[in-house]
Amino acid sequence: MKNHFLKILLFSISVFQLEIISFTQQNEKIWFDGLGRSYFSRDNVVSNGDTISPNNMSGGYNLIDLNVHVNPIPNIEVFGQVRVQNQFGGFFGSGTQIDVRQLTARGTFKNKIKFSVGDIYLKQNRFTLYNYDEDLNLYKSDFYNSYKSIIDYENFYEENRWRLQGLQVDFSYKFDRFIRTLEFDFFTTRPRGSSQINSALNTFQSDMLLSGATIYSKISNSISAELNYSTLNELPNSGTQLKSVKNPVYQIGLIHNYNAKKFNFNSKIQAGFSERSWSYKVGYDSISHRKLGMFFEYKSELSKMDTLFNISWGSRYVDPNFRSSAAQSRRIDMTESNLTTIYTTYSNDAVIRPISVFDIISDLNIYNQNISPTLMNFNPIFSNALPYGDATPNRIGVFLKGFYKNKKKYFDINFSTSFFSEVIGQGTSRKRTFLTFSQLTKVYLNEIFNHKKEFNFSLGYLNQITNREGDSIEFINLNSNHIDFKMEKELLDKVYFNFSTKRVKALGNEYLTVRDGFDEIITFQQVDYNRIDYLHALGLKYQFKKDVYIDIQYNFWGSEFNRANFYDFDFQRLLFIFSIKL
Repeated sequence: MKNHFLKILLFSISVFQLEIISFTQQNEKIWFDGLGRSYFSRDNVVSNGDTISPNNMSGGYNLIDLNVHVNPIPNIEVFGQVRVQNQFGGFFGSGTQIDVRQLTARGTFKNKIKFSVGDIYLKQNRFTLYNYDEDLNLYKSDFYNSYKSIIDYENFYEENRWRLQGLQVDFSYKFDRFIRTLEFDFFTTRPRGSSQINSALNTFQSDMLLSGATIYSKISNSISAELNYSTLNELPNSGTQLKSVKNPVYQIGLIHNYNAKKFNFNSKIQAGFSERSWSYKVGYDSISHRKLGMFFEYKSELSKMDTLFNISWGSRYVDPNFRSSAAQSRRIDMTESNLTTIYTTYSNDAVIRPISVFDIISDLNIYNQNISPTLMNFNPIFSNALPYGDATPNRIGVFLKGFYKNKKKYFDINFSTSFFSEVIGQGTSRKRTFLTFSQLTKVYLNEIFNHKKEFNFSLGYLNQITNREGDSIEFINLNSNHIDFKMEKELLDKVYFNFSTKRVKALGNEYLTVRDGFDEIITFQQVDYNRIDYLHALGLKYQFKKDVYIDIQYNFWGSEFNRANFYDFDFQRLLFIFSIKL
């Protein structure tokens, strides 16, 4: 009976789809696109001092995301994404899940005012609302592009935007004198809704709202100005919590653009300030832990019109008390409670496995999609100089970066370097200093040797040095080296062989900050590092076209801690991905 019902249901869906397609061809009011993916992995333990856990595990899924676009009138579109996912091992529909992943309505009112309601992607300034790339993402390289594309897609990471639910409205004006254009953008979202925390105590978490506005004006052909504002608020009346946060951030910037015959020169100066406080109610209203902070940045950029050369430099100051939740929220929280998916515990002592290079590159479940009102934890060996991006508080310094593309397309070079120090010391009057250098070079051997089939390799390097002078307690010296290498060779038409390796080595000591619920430092935890993380991958990839491919990889990955009573781990993975994007 159940099988007969399933056949009837599938037949009905097929007929319904045919009717919609016919309707679409006639009226062009409904159209479809989407994505399909098959994912399978088999993981094996090589060695980790573990005789309890299984030696190998496998898992995977098939999924289809159907995007439905409905245009009831020319200026309105309703977009919905429905996911059908089946875990491997689930038969006859028992392991199938159907979810509505996205739902958005957008349009234009009288060809002047644009609006979006539902799931929207927001980005402002790097100090007010910005979703910085995760650790190890060196120049957004394609070292592990199959893993990276899945992580970005599943976590809704798009062009450094945060995906939020709410309402966005924008409009603009043009003028004949004084100023050229004036553009406005307003939004309000709810990153977190009210929910019950404890049923026994009948306690509820409050609603959290993130709202903001952007005003941009082109004053002349060479001068522009911008103003950004964002504010994060908890609504105390929507829950039973005793405290609620409020965090408004303001930014103003002035941009100058100068065009010569072959070069373009841009300069930008910007500044802003923030306020963050908690209000709580215990018999009377009061405000506590109020902090005021500011930032300042100057940046210049010189680039060739043919986009073959670009160099930028500048300086930045970010106050120790500057707090911008929507710009300082990290993609990965490095606390121990953020558990990895593959072999969460290891060794016979069932130790929680720390987040490694492999997890950052491949494990989409450790990533964050929420705005945090407090500073999230980070791991110094992966990112210590600017763990919260350019908005990292308690930093002052200078930076330089650029790229060069060879005219004959033989190679590309990207580089960056920076030197920052703390504005004030943490736990001591002495200050940390952070020296960073990175480069990524890609060489196109097929262009050099005039071969038709693609043949290239990439080499990336990142070095971060953290120092603090002082006595045996104050002294800090941490050196972290990241090396990336990838080679890609087209063996047959659209068939590629890939070899890539990534190695992170950290040696030295640091102090991790321990904060309370108000983001105040309460103590420091001394940590000594002598750790090596690695990931090696061999694979074959058949690229039907840009967004349709089959990728088969074999990964070797693990960590060496070089510490007594701390187990190393070593794993292998066989990976199969078949991805179709319409």
